[in-house]
Amino acid sequence: MKSAPSPAGSCARAIASMRVASLALVAVCLPASPALAQATDTVDVRATLLGELSLVKAEDLDFGNIAGTAAGTVVMTALASPTCTASAGLVHSGECQPATFVGKGQNGRIVRIKKPAGDQIILTGPGANMTITNLVLNGDPELTSIQQTPGFSRFRINSGSGFFAFRLGGQLNVGANQPSGLYTGTFNIDINYD
Repeated sequence: MKSAPSPAGSCARAIASMRVASLALVAVCLPASPALAQATDTVDVRATLLGELSLVKAEDLDFGNIAGTAAGTVVMTALASPTCTASAGLVHSGECQPATFVGKGQNGRIVRIKKPAGDQIILTGPGANMTITNLVLNGDPELTSIQQTPGFSRFRINSGSGFFAFRLGGQLNVGANQPSGLYTGTFNIDINYD
């Protein structure tokens, strides 16, 4: 996070930018493995404390598993309880998680959020690149949308504590006979506090 010097009588502007992993999976059909008598797993534990004019990634963008040979799309809503809707010829299962971010500003302050460059995210994997297009930003009730543009979208922070969350969803474009495997990409979200 960078802070610009504040001229006398005006508010400081802070700019935070972060890189976030975007994840999409294509299902692979394999025979079921026999059940194990015992299993052990490891869980990561972490905590993030937010200071004034900050932003952190809470969840990666995850389209889950997609199966099918037809070209098509999977559309993910940018909501707290998202849906992933596959077009004819594709089947979706598993995760359906929009990218989620949590910020800390001040009640009544304007926050400008910029979607990834070109309004798309490119996923690479074992086959041809796939794209996520028609990106949608959606703020929780702590944010009131003022203006949505292809560049920065403006929101007003409505939270007495200054905490807010927003999500990013979109449309995954799957090619015909897309080879199975893991497809991943990264993208930047830029945020300005006015």
